[in-house]
Amino acid sequence: MNPSQTLYRIQRVDLKLAAQRKRAREIDAELTSDEAVQQAEQAQREIEQALRPQETRATSLNLELQSNAAQRSQFSAQLYSGAVSNPKELQDIEHKIEALTRRHSELETALLETMIVVEDLQARLKEASTHLTGVQETRALANTALVEERQQIRTEIRQLKAQREKLAAEVDAEALALYEDLWPRKQGHAVAVMDGDRCERCGVSQTEVMAQRVRRGKDIVFCSNCGRILITR
Repeated sequence: MNPSQTLYRIQRVDLKLAAQRKRAREIDAELTSDEAVQQAEQAQREIEQALRPQETRATSLNLELQSNAAQRSQFSAQLYSGAVSNPKELQDIEHKIEALTRRHSELETALLETMIVVEDLQARLKEASTHLTGVQETRALANTALVEERQQIRTEIRQLKAQREKLAAEVDAEALALYEDLWPRKQGHAVAVMDGDRCERCGVSQTEVMAQRVRRGKDIVFCSNCGRILITR
């Protein structure tokens, strides 16, 4: 059998193997990368981090409002109980009630503004949580498909390796060594088809003597320009 033709068949197998191995690496990278999930988780964390201090502030304002109301009730009861008759003391109590009333209004405004922020953040958090769940579910489905594809690729790689071993046994070791030396240096195209008298890879015409040698197929002939092994169709 023409050794160059066999080497070309080996090259076709090697190119398929390289493509399958590349895809397998891509799948492995995808399976170990959860970028979409990580982004969704980060978005949820950021909202949670913004929400916590606002909820704490709302609780503090609520407690201060309750304390303020209790103090106003206490001073109001003291003012109208008749227990205090000194005008100066009565005036002081009135001033305290007025101050507490102003503070109560300020607290109510602050609490209202805070609750608006809290409700907005809670709504955003709910949306972010729903989005995260959706991304996780989508990722799980994608992972299932990727795992199945990877398994199929592994099966195909085993089959291609067996096919390559069978072909490699059909050529002598020296010819195979020449091919394997050229393979990486020629970016996976150690063997080139000669179209007419031209090398299809580099486009350079061969001499008539070299072209005839390629057509006879009894020995390995290299392109005079790019150095690839030449075959005819």
